[in-house]
Amino acid sequence: MRLHLATRHCRGNGFVRHGGLRLSPENAVPLASVEDTVIHALTCLPDVDAISIAQSAMRQFGIPQAMLESEISADYYGNARRLLAKADGLSESVPEISARLLFESEGLPFRRQVHIRGVGRVDFLIGRRLIVEVNGYAFHSSREAWRKDMARLNAAQVRGFDVLSFAPEKIWNNPEQVMEEIRAVLALYSVRK
Repeated sequence: MRLHLATRHCRGNGFVRHGGLRLSPENAVPLASVEDTVIHALTCLPDVDAISIAQSAMRQFGIPQAMLESEISADYYGNARRLLAKADGLSESVPEISARLLFESEGLPFRRQVHIRGVGRVDFLIGRRLIVEVNGYAFHSSREAWRKDMARLNAAQVRGFDVLSFAPEKIWNNPEQVMEEIRAVLALYSVRK
């Protein structure tokens, strides 16, 4: 990733140049405010990174979404507004945001963070019966958390749900295979009817 700097001049190489800052940082050090950082992220970073930064700023620092929207109201900020709208707080991790963007790009209808009685909350529910979970190794903070997750997914299968679970690396590095597996399960539904 390249360094991003706000400058008032056109000198220097090796970094991404941004215009001046809009908002004053909390401290008197030469750093951009969180709000400016989010605005710049929404305009120049890949979608998943921009959404993650915006969502984190709103959740961790209490930055109001309305304030960010007011700063990107000009017509040329259309893509930034689209990305900010996706920072809705439902996705709980960068891998989930990546999966959401993948599913949207493939036109796959889904719901996020769905609570299923007897199972609990699932990352994605596709149709009425396919649960998709995206969990990294760090998600299971202990052996007990891992056991609870396994029991939850077993409970889903006992209740007639199909479950696919993907590591973040699979979403990032092999999205074609992810979609192939999802489509294969969905195709079984039409065969079973």
